[in-house]
Amino acid sequence: MAVHLPRLSTDRLRYSSIAKAGGHPFALYAKIGNAFIITALDEAADKAGLRPGLSLSDARALRPDLVTQAADNAADLALLDEIAAWCERFSPIVALDPPDGLFLDISGCAHLFGGEIEMLRALKHGLRKQSFNVRAAIAPNPGAAWACARFGQARIVTEDNLQNALAPLPLFALRLTDEAAALLKRLGLESIGQIMHAPRRPFTARAGQNAILRLDQALGRAPEALHARRPPPPVFALRRLAEPILTLDAITRVTHDLCDDLAAKLAQRGLGARLLQLSLFGVDAKTRRLRLALGRAEQDAQTLARLFKDKLCRAPENLDAESGFEAMRLDALEIAPIIFHTTDLAPAAKRDLRAEARLMDAICARLGAGRAGHVTLRDVHAPERASYFAPFLAERTHSAMPAPTPPRDNVMRRPLFLLGKSQPIEVIASVPDGPPARFRWRRVLHRLVRAEGPERIAPHWLHAPSARARDYYRVEDQDGRRFWLYREGLYEAADLDAPPRWFIQGLFA
Repeated sequence: MAVHLPRLSTDRLRYSSIAKAGGHPFALYAKIGNAFIITALDEAADKAGLRPGLSLSDARALRPDLVTQAADNAADLALLDEIAAWCERFSPIVALDPPDGLFLDISGCAHLFGGEIEMLRALKHGLRKQSFNVRAAIAPNPGAAWACARFGQARIVTEDNLQNALAPLPLFALRLTDEAAALLKRLGLESIGQIMHAPRRPFTARAGQNAILRLDQALGRAPEALHARRPPPPVFALRRLAEPILTLDAITRVTHDLCDDLAAKLAQRGLGARLLQLSLFGVDAKTRRLRLALGRAEQDAQTLARLFKDKLCRAPENLDAESGFEAMRLDALEIAPIIFHTTDLAPAAKRDLRAEARLMDAICARLGAGRAGHVTLRDVHAPERASYFAPFLAERTHSAMPAPTPPRDNVMRRPLFLLGKSQPIEVIASVPDGPPARFRWRRVLHRLVRAEGPERIAPHWLHAPSARARDYYRVEDQDGRRFWLYREGLYEAADLDAPPRWFIQGLFA
């Protein structure tokens, strides 16, 4: 479906004080070259005989009562993007066609509105209620839809009547460049039908490659890609409501139906959703959105509906549509395969990972994604940063590369208890690389009888290039207590400003 908003610029200012001044004709102008040129007109100025491209001085000479204002292309583009967001209630794939058009990929969506005719009528009615002039058409390809929306009379074009619908349209309906259109006009060609069956090689030699490409795109001979304003969801479910809904119970009921529809589509593909977005399209032309992130791919409709119910109950600010919601859509923004594991006929007691994931999803939905997590490892040099508390849902956004595991003998020889922050100590040791002989920690002197090391850990060359190397020692005092100490810096590289320092990192059991 192609949507054309022929008076987008003036419709944006329809209710401004300047446009409403005395009911006079209204026009927008811009400086092109060294002259001010009319770029957009409202309906009254159009009926008065003014046309875009006319100089501002000539327009005022023809209509002294003309009200004008400088054009604002950035504001027009922002408004076009807002209209595209509103059109997402009809299809999740909406592409901008600046300065005044849109494309909607309605494949598989028309039946939700009672057919293409009803869908087209609903879109035009909704935009006209917002005071926009609109033309729209549905065709098998974007080029044909663009031509029919702007120049044609047929609003629904099929493959069977495509050539008949395009033949009487002017050559400008092919989206030709100005040079190609001027050349064809000089050759006496005015309609698409005159070039539809022209010999390709002579026509391309005279009109150019762009002209033959646009003709092929309009006739469906060459593909044309649409660049959606946002990535389309891999799987989605849409419900258009007969009457607007307002209450939380009604919204929850429709959400449950959407979860049923989405779960059925996911089950057919053997997939599960890991990131979902619920869009509520209000009668006030605004869209409210709720996102739900899951720790594991899920395709159970009951589970999804329960999690969304918790979200809806916790976010009443997203349900403030005064006139209600007229449509709702559930998008699976991120999907992943569901891995089914074989089970024993008499399984022993073991962890139910899926049940744990569902429990964590429920906790995250109620308390927030960052308030539930687990301790995990990461590949860093500093031992105090090797483990950290990661949010449970963080696994969704990171690649599944496991953290490296130190050698087993090294793990056994490192303490289970690490101090929250390394504490400085006073040490007597032989230099440059001798083990400590005694140290004082918290005003207590410890005489060491055994020491093992050093184990050197170099700083990260990229993230901490100015840090100093550490030499770790496992030591035991005369009372049998064992400690994990390290020296930060080397004696041979020491200077008066930064001599080596000693710290205690952890305690052995």
